[in-house]
Amino acid sequence: MLRSAAVARINQGIGFRAAGNALEANIILMLQEAQRDLEKGKTLPKFLLQEEQPLILLEGSPAVNLPTGFLRLGDDLGIVAYGYGGVTTRLRPLIYIDLIDAYWASDDVVPGLPVAYSIRKDNIVFSSYADQDYTFYWDYYKAADPLTSDIENAWLANAPEWLIGEAGWRLAMDLGNADAVLKFDQMRKAGNRAIIGEEIAGELAAGPYRMGANL
Repeated sequence: MLRSAAVARINQGIGFRAAGNALEANIILMLQEAQRDLEKGKTLPKFLLQEEQPLILLEGSPAVNLPTGFLRLGDDLGIVAYGYGGVTTRLRPLIYIDLIDAYWASDDVVPGLPVAYSIRKDNIVFSSYADQDYTFYWDYYKAADPLTSDIENAWLANAPEWLIGEAGWRLAMDLGNADAVLKFDQMRKAGNRAIIGEEIAGELAAGPYRMGANL
């Protein structure tokens, strides 16, 4: 679904307003606002998850800049190095002060394959300088493209009712349109339930969790 189709749906929900009406600029801003809110401080949908992405640490460097749109680390993989020394190394996540105390307190840090990392505001700091170029792999959540033009982003492709409901609800609140507030509130809640329910169903399809099964 393109942004223009989402705008048309909100136009319909606030009283079947004609295309090109004066509120459309506000509708677009509400779509962007709703997306920003849904991508912060909440459980994130899996369609924002970037899986097994390469992360390259260059020789002589102890850090890598975070990619554009980075939201947070994925829940499962962490950061992994495959094949160096003939083994798979899963790097340990540490808070920054623990990383400094454990690996950078000495004046003589030996370059090599890092074994731990800390995610900072703008970059990932590793436990050592790289003695060669290393390619790690990781999962992370990435913000969808902002709806600043008439595109279909990840939200409109995968959860249009959730985003449209959230944006429409915000606009209807500003307009004082009680009927539209109720309508869009129901839409956003139903959209949320559909996506989260589908993700839970997908996880359960692999079989029930058993306590201690992986010990």
